[in-house]
Amino acid sequence: PFGIGFGLADSAGNFGLNIEISSPTFAHDFLMVRAESQIDYLSSPLFATSENDWGIFSTHRLGLVGSSGWNSDTIRLYGEFGGILCLPTTKISEDTMQFGIYGLFGFEFFFMDTSTPIAYYIEAGSDGLFGKADKIAGSPSYYNGFSTKTGMRVYF
Repeated sequence: PFGIGFGLADSAGNFGLNIEISSPTFAHDFLMVRAESQIDYLSSPLFATSENDWGIFSTHRLGLVGSSGWNSDTIRLYGEFGGILCLPTTKISEDTMQFGIYGLFGFEFFFMDTSTPIAYYIEAGSDGLFGKADKIAGSPSYYNGFSTKTGMRVYF
């Protein structure tokens, strides 16, 4: 079944809200493709100035998800790896687009409803954006580091 989901994220210290869509599984129920769009708020303490604090930017991901199968009747463990397209705010970068990669692992906790499976999920991983905040002194990285997400998915 394909799935849709939404969640909350902390990506390298920046708060985010995301929506996603997952393909049906393939390769003997081992793989699926996931696309995600996220609205991020520049909330890291490194950027807490009156000019750019809580500036809005967006990130978009396309990744391949590999599942180890069911760990019990209601829990599934998976890993995901893919690419990031970031559209930074003009307050921190001259670039209109920046690219990167990400990797994560996650757990899905399913309700026992076979007609429309619903799952809560928890994910942890790392983001690596190749671009920098070139309008800020020292051109720091603003989207590199540890990330966590939690949310809900519905499978059809």
